This record gives sequence, C-alpha cells and structure tokens, in this order.
Amino acid sequence: MSSWPVRRLRGARDRAARTLLALAARLQPGGPDALVRILHETQPLQPDTLVRAYSNSLFPMADGASGKVRWFDPPMRGVLPIEGVRIGKEARRLARQGRFTVSMDQAFDQVIAHCARNPGRQEVWISDALMEAYRGLHRMGAAHSVEVWQDGTLVGGLYGVAIGGYFSGESQFHLVDNAGAVGFVHLCASLRECGYVLHDVQFLKPHLARMGGFEMTRDAFRQRLAEAVAQPAVLRLAATVD
Repeated sequence: MSSWPVRRLRGARDRAARTLLALAARLQPGGPDALVRILHETQPLQPDTLVRAYSNSLFPMADGASGKVRWFDPPMRGVLPIEGVRIGKEARRLARQGRFTVSMDQAFDQVIAHCARNPGRQEVWISDALMEAYRGLHRMGAAHSVEVWQDGTLVGGLYGVAIGGYFSGESQFHLVDNAGAVGFVHLCASLRECGYVLHDVQFLKPHLARMGGFEMTRDAFRQRLAEAVAQPAVLRLAATVD
C-alpha cells in the first residue's frame, strides 16, 4: 500500500478517535448508577448507547432465551496489565514464526459472527441486535477486530471496544488450534504500542489470572476508566510482537 492511502486511513482514524472522545465526554455525566434503568429500557440498541455505557463502566450481554440485552457492572472488575502481561512461550513463538497472517479491522463482521456462534461457548450472549450495534460501533471507529488467517482463510480472531485509551475485550474464537492465542498476542502488543492505559476483561477467569490479570473494585475501576477514556489513543496493529 502506498504512503498516501496509509496517511489518509490514519487521518480518518484520528478524526474518529477525537469524535469518540467528544461523544464520551457528552454522554458520561450522570454516572453509571443513573444509567442502568435507562439502558435496560433502551431497545433496540444504538452505537452511541454502547459508547455511553462503556464510558460509564457498563457492558451488555443478551439473554440467551429472550435476546433481551442486560447491562452489567460487577463489584469486582477483571483487568489485564498493559505492560508485563504474561503470554505463553508457545503463543509468542507462533506469533513470530509467520504460520498465521494477522490483520486488524479487515473482517469485523465475520469475526463477530464467528464469536456469536462459537461452539465452545455454552451460552450465546451476542444476539443479532447486539451484533448489529457492535457493527455500528465499528463503523464509528470504536470497535475493532483482530483477524488471524491461514492460507487466506479466517481461522481465528477477536473483537473489543476502544474509547480513548480504554479497551474492553469482548469475545474471541478459533477454528484452528492456537489461532485465537496468536490474535491475542498481537492485540496486547498493539495496545502497548498505541499508548492504551486500561485493558478491561470484565470477569477475571483463571487463564487471565495466569497472564497477570487482577481484580479492581468497582469504584477503583470507574476512576481508572474516567482517566483512560480521556487519553487520545488510536488502535493500530503493531508491526512486531515481543
């Protein structure tokens, strides 16, 4: 790709980031507690609803039976460190050796569709309505995907929400062993290189704790979040991984 299209793409992303920061600033007043009832009644979802929720520490999950979106703000929040996240040696090796090709924001719709029907997950929380809202958020520049390819076929990936210097990891999938792990290695390197300051994983699961993940109280997380969304970061795929 020539330098002019690259500069044009980066300029568009920079403008999208500034727009998102301004939107988050307008939507944030009132606090998460005042938002919960309003959000539960907001159907269908709109992308700016998601910006308002995430910038106030709330995240959605759809009920598997009814499809109704419910909002969560757990008393203890799982967080991964930006610096010093512990990635397994095998995942790092595979990310470096070139067995897979990795891209960012090239197949967002495909990635979220795979995540929604991930056969390894017992409950389906990404409803059609929620999927469409995330797609709209992606068009705004506030949701990103990492894609992992093998011989031109999408075999793994993940997506999440990014507002300012805050990134919330949402879901990932893999069709080939280690493809998801390779995508995650590239995500962590990209967050670090692009100046992100808060990596939200929502609930701290054992494998995330082994990576250095830890829990924060709701109040402490909200304070960190307010600082993070004010940071003018723009997510791009890192050229290399450690």
